[in-house]
Amino acid sequence: MTYRGRDFTVRRFAAEDAPAADAILRAAFDGCEAEYPEATAAVARGLAMLAQTGHNLLVAEAGRRLAAVVRWRAEDGVATIDLLASGIPGAGRALLRGVERTLQENAVRYARLAAPEGTLLEDLFRRHGYTPVGRSQPPPGGPVMVTLERRLPLLTVREQRREDAEAIATLTGEDPWPFTQGRRPGWFVLADGDRVVGAVSVRENGRGLARVRTPALAPGYTGRALEVWMAERAALHAETDGALTVALDATPALEALRREFEERRWFLEGQTFVKHLGAPRTPGDDAGEDD
Repeated sequence: MTYRGRDFTVRRFAAEDAPAADAILRAAFDGCEAEYPEATAAVARGLAMLAQTGHNLLVAEAGRRLAAVVRWRAEDGVATIDLLASGIPGAGRALLRGVERTLQENAVRYARLAAPEGTLLEDLFRRHGYTPVGRSQPPPGGPVMVTLERRLPLLTVREQRREDAEAIATLTGEDPWPFTQGRRPGWFVLADGDRVVGAVSVRENGRGLARVRTPALAPGYTGRALEVWMAERAALHAETDGALTVALDATPALEALRREFEERRWFLEGQTFVKHLGAPRTPGDDAGEDD
């Protein structure tokens, strides 16, 4: 998972990030022990140790310079975001949006974080769409902490509907009229809440082979491995219809996602990603399918 914006790249934490990330964390939370005791504990353990023990960490970088770090955890559709620390103006905002996208892609509906009541930080999170849902009882000498929450749009790959016709036409250049007549078998859309931001299709080529059309995505949604998710949904449809193999042209943009495709058993053969169907499924293979 990597998100590339105009100024920052958001990606998973790597072991080599630890020295710079620890320094950012120490600088950001210095003197805030009463407000964020968990940050003090994290600094003491070090982010490399947190990553090794299963914590979810993301970083933002500007060029080759590490700019920000954040931790998240999710349970029952609600995520808690903490340890958000930035060393460059704008990096924290980019990282917050990056972690929200990650949560969407993990079917998490609510994101929560905390800020001292009445501070600029609380105001900042409010301006980013977070609303207060609770207040903590302050410890002696400590501040009141406000819990803020944001409902995230559901990101899903689903079958095409009549009302998706214009969006599909915009994304793919297809004539919208056939889509207004009803569901077209083998066509799927990526929906961000109520907005259609991607389209993909699959069709039989005979002899058990099905071809997946290159996923089309709206600006801002490329480079997030969503193409793999969409190709998987198309492959499932092809498998249900009896296909034995699915193929997808390996464009330069898709080749950049080779590792993510290989994790789903799509292997590069020449200029084509190929997946042989009917192989044993592994945990997580159904992620992103319709509920």
